[in-house]
Amino acid sequence: MDPVAPDFSSRNATVVSLSNNITLRALKPENALQEKFRIKYFQTDPFKNYAPLEVYDITEQKHIEIYIGNLNAGRHYNVTITSLMNGLESKPWTGVLTTKPLSPFRLDVTDLNHTCVTFSWSLSTKSGVERFIIRYSERNESSPIKEIYLKKTVKSTDICGLKAGRTFTFGAIAEVGNETSDLSFVDHTVRPKPPESLKVSVDYNKRKFLLLLTLPPESESFIDGCNISISSERLDVVEQSESVLPGKTADARRRCSFYVSLRPGYRYEVGAVTTSKNARSVKLLKNFALEPAFDMKHFGLTLQETKQGLILDWPHNSSGYVKLESIWDDVVGKDSTLHMDVDPQSSSQKAKWQPQNYVMHIDQKEALVISNLTSGACYKVQVYTVTKSGIVSTDRFEEYIRISAPSVNVTTDEVTKNSAKFRFVHRDALQFGSSECFINVVVFDMHSVAIYNRTLAFLPETAPVLLQGLRPYHKYTINTQIMCGKRLEKKCPLRMRTLRQLTFETRQDRPGPVQNLTVRALNPYSVQLSWMPPALPNGIITHYIARIHPMVRIIEETENEWSVTVGTSPQHLDHTINAIIDNLIGGLAYRMDVRAVTEAGEGDLSAVSDAVLVLMPILPPPQPTTRMEILHNTIRSTDVTLRYSTAMFSTKHGLLTKLAIIVVEVTGDGKTNEFWAWEHRNSTPTWREVQRFGVWPPYVAVESPIEPVRKFFPPRSISEVIGVDSSCEDIDVEYVCNGPLKPGTNYKFKLRLYTAPNLWTDTEYSETITTEYPETKGWDKGIHGRVVENKIVRMWSNFD
Repeated sequence: MDPVAPDFSSRNATVVSLSNNITLRALKPENALQEKFRIKYFQTDPFKNYAPLEVYDITEQKHIEIYIGNLNAGRHYNVTITSLMNGLESKPWTGVLTTKPLSPFRLDVTDLNHTCVTFSWSLSTKSGVERFIIRYSERNESSPIKEIYLKKTVKSTDICGLKAGRTFTFGAIAEVGNETSDLSFVDHTVRPKPPESLKVSVDYNKRKFLLLLTLPPESESFIDGCNISISSERLDVVEQSESVLPGKTADARRRCSFYVSLRPGYRYEVGAVTTSKNARSVKLLKNFALEPAFDMKHFGLTLQETKQGLILDWPHNSSGYVKLESIWDDVVGKDSTLHMDVDPQSSSQKAKWQPQNYVMHIDQKEALVISNLTSGACYKVQVYTVTKSGIVSTDRFEEYIRISAPSVNVTTDEVTKNSAKFRFVHRDALQFGSSECFINVVVFDMHSVAIYNRTLAFLPETAPVLLQGLRPYHKYTINTQIMCGKRLEKKCPLRMRTLRQLTFETRQDRPGPVQNLTVRALNPYSVQLSWMPPALPNGIITHYIARIHPMVRIIEETENEWSVTVGTSPQHLDHTINAIIDNLIGGLAYRMDVRAVTEAGEGDLSAVSDAVLVLMPILPPPQPTTRMEILHNTIRSTDVTLRYSTAMFSTKHGLLTKLAIIVVEVTGDGKTNEFWAWEHRNSTPTWREVQRFGVWPPYVAVESPIEPVRKFFPPRSISEVIGVDSSCEDIDVEYVCNGPLKPGTNYKFKLRLYTAPNLWTDTEYSETITTEYPETKGWDKGIHGRVVENKIVRMWSNFD
């Protein structure tokens, strides 16, 4: 068989590349015979040829392993392997193999800023390289590894996006083809951010100076400590280190605080850095002359206003003064003094009063009193400390103080029902700035509505104020304020003095018209008037007068109008008032109005359009209590005389329009014919209409009009003869006619009174009478009686 070269590209073959050698290992071809293997190889770039190698085959071995040494790191080699047998050569196996490049060395990391570094490295000239792989990550398990690919000619790169103060691992790998060098790495802590600010303050409890460093938030830089160095003008150097005080959140500023004993008035230079492991930030330098401490509260100083002046005083109790002395020695300076400046702010005051400076020492225990200041004027007051060398404290009390406004009295006089006058009286002869102070007067009525709002110039003699157009019997309140300064002035705020509130009341006047006057008829002779008190009572309402005006004049009335007095009470001040008006007449129209009355007189009348009108209802007249009287000596066969009195007339339910006399026939057993009433319930027949009945039903015998008067006084008797008209047979059946009665017949009578054609009331029937039999020849009372009786019986049988 022909020899077959091993296949080092197969799955069972392995190629191990190192920096200076390559080892190839593969299975020998099955059933192939060879004596030896020839290996030819050369370096491609730069070109370098190597002497061929021959390796004899060991028959017992199934594998062949070829070692190629003395190679250069990081180079490509063209390798050809051929099997030989008795001078025959197999088809060669050819491949390009690469040696492993050398690892970069001399790794270096340099900070550029707080988030960027420069990473640099070197590579031996004996090693080839096609590109570099840069890997970096933060030193914790959860941080991802980031990679950068660079050309072979690049030996450094800038890496940004790092977090200040954190430690990172930076690594470099050389790569040639598929071969990479071992990772070379170095750890580096990025420089933390420096302190943002350095502030010097005083801790009065510790009685030391506090150097406070403000640090960036944790989200911007990791910082595990701070360091300061303090050097004085005497070349003394003090160094301190402190840990970081954490912020509330990752984005909150953090702090480092240092308590040091320094001497006010001396010059110091302070250098401050932040640290993260072994990395230090850029130094923050501050050179300053230490100012003395000052704090009104911790010193226990009090500044108060006195009458036209100011007073600055030390602590009043002994313990407070001892505490101040201790604070003064430590953070103010034994030789330092307390200063107070008073500077007038208004132009008018500056011309009269120049700025003044007052000095106090801790050894002087007396208060500083400044007098003769102008009332209402504004002054700029500053309190501070000064060292012996003239260094002034930055902390100071600075306030614009306006001296209290002067006080006045307000009095009222000449109060009438619609005007009042008030004037201002100064209490003391105080000094005040006329251009600084004003009087603001606001007058409110009893409904809290401002009726007067003026700002007057504050002068030694302010003119009185006259209020006109006031409401009678109203309470008014005068609110007065003395204002010094301007409302919108921020520098020196407005100073006000509110005077005692003054209240006065105008005199009473005639009241206004009542409100919501309504009327409601209760019955034909009574109404209910309702109204609300006047919107402007103008005083204390003692009573009301309700006037009633009939729209139609009654004949016998001498006074057509009348009035009713209605009392009042405190409960009626804001409630509806009701009054019952009687003695009215049904069917008539009335106009009514109501006026309120105060001690000043009757109120105004409502407008005519506001008066209430009422049309009284009418009802049937009240039933008289007496019956008609029969004059027995007048009873004849066809007529009888009746008598009634006007005392039976009542206009309580309306004026009477007419009267009627009702006649009804009565049978022997006392019954009457009600057939007509069943058929015609709302009418009463006439004499002609009942002639067709054997027994006459009730009919109207007489109708008479009644004079429209309220009272029938004095009463009089009226007689009426029933059955005297013998001409009724000739008139129309619908007309009322006083026709003759039937002889020997029973009758009874009643009086009917009308207030309207369909409204009437009947009296009780009178006693029953029997007309006489006529005194004529051949008249047989018994036979007539029987005939009549039989006739009646027959008619009643028809009714049944």
